[in-house]
Amino acid sequence: MSKVGYHTAASGVMSYQLALDITANNLANVNTNGFKASRPSFADLLYTERNNNNEETQFGHGVRVQKTDLMFEQSTLRNTERELDFAALDEGFFAVLTPEGNVNYTKDGAFYISRESEESPWMLCNEYGAYVLDYDGNRIEVPFEEGTTDIDASALYDMVGVYTFENPYGLDQIGDNYFEANASSGPAAADTTAGKKQGYLEASSTNVANEMSKVIEFQRAYQLNINMVKTHDELENIVNNLRN
Repeated sequence: MSKVGYHTAASGVMSYQLALDITANNLANVNTNGFKASRPSFADLLYTERNNNNEETQFGHGVRVQKTDLMFEQSTLRNTERELDFAALDEGFFAVLTPEGNVNYTKDGAFYISRESEESPWMLCNEYGAYVLDYDGNRIEVPFEEGTTDIDASALYDMVGVYTFENPYGLDQIGDNYFEANASSGPAAADTTAGKKQGYLEASSTNVANEMSKVIEFQRAYQLNINMVKTHDELENIVNNLRN
C-alpha cells in the first residue's frame, strides 16, 4: 500500500504545529515593547506525475513552512512622559552595544542610566546593560542641565541614534528584543531623517484578535491532518491483516 497519503498528512501535522508555535510566540509577546509579530508562509512540496490509464495524473506530497515574515507596521505609541523612553518610528531601530561586544538593533526604547563606578560618567543603557549608541556608533554619555542633576532631555534626544536597513524584513531575531543584521538585510545605516519620539514607547505589533483567529484556523488544519494520518494508519493495518 502506498504511503504517499500518510507522509503528505504528516507534513501537514508538522507544518501546522510550527505555525501554532509561531502564533503562540506572537501572543506571548503581546506586552513586549517594540515586538514585531511573525507570520508563517506556507509552500507546497514536490509534485510527481503518474501514468494512469494512459492519462498523466499530477499529485503533490504535502506542505511546509517556507519562511516567516516579520510584520513591521508601525505599532501604537504609548505616552509614558518619561524622558528616557524613546520610540523609533516606522522602520527605524536603536543600536546597542551588548556586554559581549556585539552591536545589535532593537525597537525597544525603554532606556536607563548606569555607570561603572562613582567616578565614571552616567551612560545610557537598556535593561540588559547594553550601551545605547549615537549616530556615529559611540556610547552615549547622559547630558545634565548645567549645575544640576536633571537630565538635559533635549540634548539627549539629539544624541540617540536611529538606524535603518535596506531590507529590514531580512533581519534575524535573536532574542532579548534584539535584531541582528545579515547579508539579506544589508548593513545598518545611521539615518538622521528617521523619526523618533521621546517620552513614548512603541507597543507590540501583535493583534490579539487576528492571532486568535489564526489559532483556530491552524488548529483545525492540524486536527484534520492528524485524522488523515490516523486513517492511513488504520487502512494499512487492515491491509496487513488481510495479507496475513
